[in-house]
Amino acid sequence: MIYTTCEQCQTHCTIKVVLTDPAKTGGKAYVRKIAGNPYSPLNTVPYDQIPYETSPFDAARGHGDLAVDGRLFAGGRTCLKGQAGIQTAYDAYRIARPLKRVGPRGSGEWQSISWEQAIQEIAEKLRPHIAFVPQEPVMADWAKVKAGEMTQEAFDAKYKDVLIDTRHPDLGPKSNQIAFVFGNRDEFITRMFNQAIGTINTFNHAGICGIPGVAANVRGRNGNQLKKRQYADLDHCEYLIAWGTNLAVANKGPTWLAPRLMNAIERGMKLVVVDPRLSKTAEKAHLWVPVKPGMDIALAFGMIRWIIENRRYDERYLRNPGKKAAAADGEPTWSDATHLVNLSHPNRPKLRAKDVGLEGDAFVVLQDGVPVPATEAMDGELEVDTEINGIRVKSAFTLLKERVFEKTLAEYAEMCGVPEATIVEMARDFTSHGKRAVAVSYRGPAMHTNGFYAVYAIGILNFLIGNHDWKGGENSSAVRYAETSGSRYDVSKVEGGYTPWGVPITREKQVYEQSTLFERDGYPAKRRWTFLGGNACHEVIPSAYDEYPYGLKALFINRMSLVESAPGGNIQAEMLKDEQKLPLVVAFDLVIGGTSQYADYILPDLSYLERWNLVTIYPNQNLKESHIEQPACHVMDGPRAVEDVLIDLGKA
Repeated sequence: MIYTTCEQCQTHCTIKVVLTDPAKTGGKAYVRKIAGNPYSPLNTVPYDQIPYETSPFDAARGHGDLAVDGRLFAGGRTCLKGQAGIQTAYDAYRIARPLKRVGPRGSGEWQSISWEQAIQEIAEKLRPHIAFVPQEPVMADWAKVKAGEMTQEAFDAKYKDVLIDTRHPDLGPKSNQIAFVFGNRDEFITRMFNQAIGTINTFNHAGICGIPGVAANVRGRNGNQLKKRQYADLDHCEYLIAWGTNLAVANKGPTWLAPRLMNAIERGMKLVVVDPRLSKTAEKAHLWVPVKPGMDIALAFGMIRWIIENRRYDERYLRNPGKKAAAADGEPTWSDATHLVNLSHPNRPKLRAKDVGLEGDAFVVLQDGVPVPATEAMDGELEVDTEINGIRVKSAFTLLKERVFEKTLAEYAEMCGVPEATIVEMARDFTSHGKRAVAVSYRGPAMHTNGFYAVYAIGILNFLIGNHDWKGGENSSAVRYAETSGSRYDVSKVEGGYTPWGVPITREKQVYEQSTLFERDGYPAKRRWTFLGGNACHEVIPSAYDEYPYGLKALFINRMSLVESAPGGNIQAEMLKDEQKLPLVVAFDLVIGGTSQYADYILPDLSYLERWNLVTIYPNQNLKESHIEQPACHVMDGPRAVEDVLIDLGKA
């Protein structure tokens, strides 16, 4: 029996793998069963995990009383998908040796080759495109070109071998024409390709997972650590709105989240589910609200309008403009509801102390009609519409109120397809439990063109009742150890490694108007540029196909099937077939998959039951843990860990 971590989904539950006795199964141990880890709080809800001092032998032996110890000594809970990990490891279609394409891409014509040949051939094709130069000297010389102090010819001669385009040096070094999209081993792959090769183009799965929601939560909060998602203290919550999230079967935790949810309902928590379809969670809800797809923001605005109109918000919380005022009220957090916005400035920034003759750079609120730094004020005025020293200002709360009052409740109801009476019921009930009510959202409202604003609006509901970090309220979560840099060794960095720079192939976190391509092309841009968000993995292949802002020379893929998960996957499949636009495609996979079938090389990976890894507990538990993944079985000779292959490729 071996303890390890499950990777059948991103929850990363710890598991107990039961093996056969090699003496009875031909000298080899096979996985017989996968169960939950009884030492882990993820797998033992509603009971405590067994004490850590319990020996593994006693944990395996159990007490024989299933009613008492069934969830503990007999093995913690694991979901059906987790139990199916046996099928993943022992899949009859697993690849045993590297495959090299010998027909057209997508033809299914392959030849088995040795690892040595695969690594050597890939290295030879990759080597001409690895070229890096630091950003500072390049852009310093480019400034000289623009100032007429250096000729374009001299610049070309100096950088033609290391830059993608010497006429557009801001695109970065040639190494940027190598890209990697991945859904696992994030830290290792990013570290190697960013710092050892120098490419800026490494992307995890977030672009097809819910990045608009993550960006909205991050932008809607400020603190020492990023607040990426919305989670509830289910053990004490009295009223929960599950907004576009199927808590009973998904949302990173069927092993712990589903039983916690059902326990909460049993003790009296009221559950409301906002979902266009009758999900498994909606089946258990007291109220199912089938909102029109993409119209979540109208429902949220309707609720916000009613709450403000009927003064059902936590005014004391909202009037605390900073840490000092919050501490005096015993609040762990505070909001910017009273912060003043400078409407006289075209960009409408928040008003700073120095803007009105006060010392410092702090934000400003009105207290008793007088401008005061938010860091010092104890009671900010909530509704403000005035002038200060000739500067037109309004409070953030006033701007929110004006925005949601642009439409009537009836209009919001029509937009979202939810009866007006239901919106009122939700808003009234949500504000009837003090801080023990929570609205949690996930991919449902996020994966639309207005997803950022929808999730942002849902987050405002929590702000209006000030439930953050309160018992029964919304959890901060996302607490983690610094596994790769917080101990004796800092393995998050490559010694003497590069600092990647340039415009990503996806043009994310970039301002088009500040690029040299804008100087050349003006409006409209050939493809969208986004200065917010990130990991736009779904944009990699289409951008490479359009060769905008530049083409790719090589694309690596690991545990990511863009053809099956990205918008227009069938179109991306056709793009992958073009060997001129994408000269080299290398995929790591267990089987010939939906995307890897279009690769030039498929390199057989190990299943999670056969390898080492380090994963952090998903932050919907208010615990701080790290989980080790270790080999539990050896299925076949041939497949290798991605990390080992990439190291050998680097050496080649």
